[in-house]
Amino acid sequence: MPNIALPQLEVVYKDLFVMQPLYRMTRQWLMENNYTDPSGDASMESSMEILYLFRSGTHFNPNEKELRIWWRTKKAGAPVGAGSKFYEYRIDIDWNVINMTDREIMREGKKEKVQHAELRIMIKPYLIVGDISKTPILKYFDYWFRTRLIKKNLEENRKVLYQDAYRLQGTMKKYLELKTFLPAVEGFHEKFEFI
Repeated sequence: MPNIALPQLEVVYKDLFVMQPLYRMTRQWLMENNYTDPSGDASMESSMEILYLFRSGTHFNPNEKELRIWWRTKKAGAPVGAGSKFYEYRIDIDWNVINMTDREIMREGKKEKVQHAELRIMIKPYLIVGDISKTPILKYFDYWFRTRLIKKNLEENRKVLYQDAYRLQGTMKKYLELKTFLPAVEGFHEKFEFI
């Protein structure tokens, strides 16, 4: 039971967008929510990337580009509940951008450079559960640990991790102005009208 995979989430988009702000916004969201690269480096310079592949030109269209990016992240800080130091939250993000071409559009009287492409972002959350069977003293309590202590809060940790992945997907969809199913947050105070 070392890895517990959760359902994958996906963002699919085919239209005009600007890649660089989407890339930076996603990285900023990860940093604000304490996700770092697996080595634990939380700085912006840390790439979290294990793959960055950029191909330019195909036989059919020399202006067409392809981009593949793989990010591997883990959450810094302890998850919830008893035995939480044995859990680790992970989110893998795989970007796949195909048929990308650069275009110029007019917006508010200014020319802007945008990309037109087919974008698919896979968000893969999973929990890593520590193995205590190799610890000299704790190995005798391994069965109890897995069936009692971890089982009680495993669902709670899965729920928290899935909520993080769902919020990340919602943030990406909001940037791309896709329909999201996130509940609308209502203000605590009533709105006042000025006369």
